[in-house]
Amino acid sequence: QVNMTEARRSAGRAGVMKEMDEDSMIVFSPEGEAKHTVTVFTDIDCPYCRKLHQEVGKMNEMGIAVRYMAYPRAGVGSASYDKAVSVWCADDRQEAMSTAKNGGKVEPSSCENPVKQHMAMGEKVGVRGTPAIFLEDGRMLPGYVPAERLAKILEQE
Repeated sequence: QVNMTEARRSAGRAGVMKEMDEDSMIVFSPEGEAKHTVTVFTDIDCPYCRKLHQEVGKMNEMGIAVRYMAYPRAGVGSASYDKAVSVWCADDRQEAMSTAKNGGKVEPSSCENPVKQHMAMGEKVGVRGTPAIFLEDGRMLPGYVPAERLAKILEQE
């Protein structure tokens, strides 16, 4: 049996994901060509988002690119929102993301950033919690998924 509603939602989300500009994301890419790409709506203070980030290196080794979009669950003006902005405004966004995800302090800063747009996009595609992992076909995997399991899911596409 196939859930026709979910299949239709996935197709719509896949279209939305393809329209999104990678320049507005923080991307962790594997060496060489990526076999798969996932888009993750993340909250810097979310424990399961931090756990997922610990596996990004392993995902990259498996040929999986990870595209992060900010989704501070506490909303605009919260400490999590401010951290997301500071990460985006850092000179090295990947390093700042890793520092923040490991509980370190990122220098507070402000600049033109896509955090509000990321949050609006998350609402549009149905994000209700973090991490929310979107596959290339538009399927959403809510919550933490270990790297090995994610790789198996991607290989079954």
